[in-house]
Amino acid sequence: TLIKQYGLGKTTNEAMFVIEAYRTLRDRGPYPADQVIKDLEGSFGFVIYDKNAGTVFIAQGEDQRVQLFWGIAADGSVVISDNKDVIKASCAKSFAPFPPGCMFHSEGGLMSFEHPKNKLK
Repeated sequence: TLIKQYGLGKTTNEAMFVIEAYRTLRDRGPYPADQVIKDLEGSFGFVIYDKNAGTVFIAQGEDQRVQLFWGIAADGSVVISDNKDVIKASCAKSFAPFPPGCMFHSEGGLMSFEHPKNKLK
């Protein structure tokens, strides 16, 4: 199982699994961010802020059952939430649903799960 593959305990929940998988791959070497989600199945949407690297990693599954929104605040910062009202209040007109089946890494930009080497605009 994936939990064994990443050396995690049997009581690891889904949220901790994503965080620990990210950490494990980050610490093993320069693995691309898409390696964290290549084996995930089902509904998911998450944001990981890596304080050590100063990077952000966002992903949303294709089925959009977990929907994320993102936008640019007045001060230029990126705002991400699963609450559209929070984004709307923070970003005025500069917000949109996060694209389904995509991931964003602050070092690699926006990418599709299916074609992670092709950046999206």
